[in-house]
Amino acid sequence: MKTTLKWFGAAALGMLIVGSAQAETLRFATTLPEADNPETRAMKAFEKYVEFHSNGEVDVQLLHGGVGGDREILENVRNNIFQMTATTDGALASFYPKVQVFSVPYLFNSTRSAMTFMNEAPIMDDFVADVEAQTGLRIVGFAADGFRNFVNNVRPIKTPEDVKGLKLRSMESPVMISLMKSLGAAPTPIPFPESAMAIRQGVVDGGENPPSTVINGGWADVIKYMSLDEHIFSAVFVYVNPDFLDGLSSQSRAAVLDGVQLYDAIMLAGKGEGYLDDTQKIRDMGVEVYVNSPEEKAQFREVTQQPVLDFLSEQLGADYVDDFVAAVRKTEDSLSTD
Repeated sequence: MKTTLKWFGAAALGMLIVGSAQAETLRFATTLPEADNPETRAMKAFEKYVEFHSNGEVDVQLLHGGVGGDREILENVRNNIFQMTATTDGALASFYPKVQVFSVPYLFNSTRSAMTFMNEAPIMDDFVADVEAQTGLRIVGFAADGFRNFVNNVRPIKTPEDVKGLKLRSMESPVMISLMKSLGAAPTPIPFPESAMAIRQGVVDGGENPPSTVINGGWADVIKYMSLDEHIFSAVFVYVNPDFLDGLSSQSRAAVLDGVQLYDAIMLAGKGEGYLDDTQKIRDMGVEVYVNSPEEKAQFREVTQQPVLDFLSEQLGADYVDDFVAAVRKTEDSLSTD
């Protein structure tokens, strides 16, 4: 009996060791710290979903902050050091310049039109395929970070004139730099993890981001003014290393892709619900919040949109830019007639 039990125990232990060795590690990295926010909640839900539905074949490890900026993380996903990340669209610009077309000021009228376009417009199928072919990064999901707004420590930004002369932190995105220059600002590319300190130390006067990122990134602690000019819709792309995904079993691959859909849904719900709540939190922290009127937004659009379109047409090709903008308009027209 003892011999039988010893054999059974050893066999069971061996099976556990083999099972553990066969588990694929999926490192899901982000620049943001772990906190009570939609990103963290969505990542944790993804982790639970994938590990359960892959029957333990995939071990998800969540890496929150401290692992580099968006560009470094994307490079590590491409090299399969990390297997997944989710970043705003601008982070892809250094790898794939055509993504800059998403940063045309006032391109999307609403989150609904943006999400419908990204998930349903035929032109997006070509976009996703070309991103993978050119960069080795596979986009497997879309979410939203919300509309981006200006923040600073000098004055409220009500009209384009108020932006002139401000030194603003910018993403490493040529189109964002072009937008800021069209307003007379001095754009300064700074990695996001370093941006709050740069604002605090006066290296820059401010920057621009959605309300949730203003809070999560520590900006709300170091700024005096925020204006809800909503100049750019900030999309979120979920990336996976293609070799990693394709190397999984069909069950595990389905678990990852379905888990991404869960991630997207939680992000969208959380960001939608949190936009106004986060704005109020920022106000409660002592920041003066100004809500720009439609007429003031029209002034911003008139000043910023055409220079950015001209810049992108020169850099990416007029036909590509025109086709993309036309596809967005077609989506918005279809929604207005539903």
